[in-house]
Amino acid sequence: MRTIDADVDGEFVRVEPVESDGLRVNGIPADLAHTRKADVRIDLVEGCKRCFVAEHVLGPLRLRGITAANVVGTVETWDFARPEHRFCYGADLAPSAVVGHPEGLPNPALAAALGSAGIVSNGDRSFGTVSEPLEYSHGGGTIRIEPLDPGTGVELDLVYGDGSFACTVPPDGADEATIDAVTHSTTPYLAPSDEEAATHAVADVLSDVVVIGDLDDVRIEADLGDAYHALTIGAARRARACGAYVERGER
Repeated sequence: MRTIDADVDGEFVRVEPVESDGLRVNGIPADLAHTRKADVRIDLVEGCKRCFVAEHVLGPLRLRGITAANVVGTVETWDFARPEHRFCYGADLAPSAVVGHPEGLPNPALAAALGSAGIVSNGDRSFGTVSEPLEYSHGGGTIRIEPLDPGTGVELDLVYGDGSFACTVPPDGADEATIDAVTHSTTPYLAPSDEEAATHAVADVLSDVVVIGDLDDVRIEADLGDAYHALTIGAARRARACGAYVERGER
């Protein structure tokens, strides 16, 4: 597993090191069992706790190769122009439950801070992959996930409208150019072009399929439709439902 050696501050969030493998957001495990909303955003829920727009922090963590950490929201003021804040207020939750960037970015300040942090490799990490190619369609989008050799990491080939973006994210993180491009690209609902939307989608697919879905050492090809978190989370759930999900072991 890979964690950090001390707390790291990003914009609107803080990341804390942990002693056991796995990513959490405001203490909620980032896994399929705790994913309650997957359409225009990802919400994680545990009991009375909920965090909003989790993909905006989970994507940067995987881009940096971090597999063990707790992300803590640090926002203290309300922004009622954002629907997530209105929901939080109505549900008697704190503004810190929203960990998504207000400009629709995969938190570039967090990615930059993690790039300067000390990384601790401490013990092994168990993870999953697919045993055979898997295809899934939803909402006008399609996705194909196929296994790669152990230690490869993730290969992405994404299409959104007329835009596309392809890259490789090794187990220890992507190159700086890829991280910079992805984390400075806005969500499709705010992006000025399909090309930028496809670039932003890299963080979302890493969040949903690789982190939450626990599918690593895979190639992911996707033509992303609207509200595509339902497609990506749906594919991860389908891998388990059809028996394609397997534990690869530890590294």
